[in-house]
Amino acid sequence: MKRVLLLIVLCSCVNVVFAQEGGNRIYGNRGYYNQQRRQPLTNTGNLFGQIGSVYAIEASVLTNLKPDAFVAVFGINEEALGAAASNQKVNARASEFAKALGTLGVGNDDIFVDFITQNRVYDYSVEGTRATENLSGFETKKTIAIRYKRRELFDRIVTTAANLQIFDLIKVDYIVSDFDTVRRRLFEEAVKVVKAKEQSYIKSFGVTLNPLGLASEKYDAFYPAETYERYQAFETGDAYTYTPTGGSTRVVKRKSFTFFYEPFEASRFDAVLEPLGIEPAVQFSLYLRVQYDSTKKKEN
Repeated sequence: MKRVLLLIVLCSCVNVVFAQEGGNRIYGNRGYYNQQRRQPLTNTGNLFGQIGSVYAIEASVLTNLKPDAFVAVFGINEEALGAAASNQKVNARASEFAKALGTLGVGNDDIFVDFITQNRVYDYSVEGTRATENLSGFETKKTIAIRYKRRELFDRIVTTAANLQIFDLIKVDYIVSDFDTVRRRLFEEAVKVVKAKEQSYIKSFGVTLNPLGLASEKYDAFYPAETYERYQAFETGDAYTYTPTGGSTRVVKRKSFTFFYEPFEASRFDAVLEPLGIEPAVQFSLYLRVQYDSTKKKEN
């Protein structure tokens, strides 16, 4: 009976994350515990330098990119009386999974099985009031990484895994390969923003700005798995019960969390190269800070 209940729970967990491909690791990251998420560096609004005549101009730009490919990672584990037997059982399941993936067009070059751990498993034998711990077998754990390019293939991969009693979808990585092009485009756009602000300040306020140099350059990348938030939606009342001894008991129902994809808003940035669509994307950002001297240049 316990095994049946466990399978139901795992299936439920996977169904929660299918829509936006977060993976079960969301239960172990900051999204589940509602910890402070990592933030891109954006404009501070403080344009004063360390010296009185030195000022700064800031630029923060963002782009949203669709991935070139995806890598889904599943976890499998098997127990047996011997270490070799448990490893053989895992290999058999992995081989069966790889064979089934071949019918979906996923080749062997796009599948990688990674050995994670092989550990002893202990249990207790109870005689009267004495419980003795004994070695009961071995457990082998491995992961299977699957690379695919067509997003619509994801549901078919997960269904194939479920049919083979593989329920642990650990994560889905988004792969972007051309970082050099992305950085170059972000830098070019940030330079345009800085120069436009420079001319605007000069024209609007009549200030003198002589560039001194680049004070800060910070690139960053944020993948969908980092940008899930959690929430609970329910209302409840207050109830108090009292016993003759003065204590009280209250039984609380379990209330599940819901997760959702929460990308960074475009309003936080000076410019956005590629707008965000309805699908999760990889968000790349760049922050530039250029220092200027506000004193007038000496005439020759």
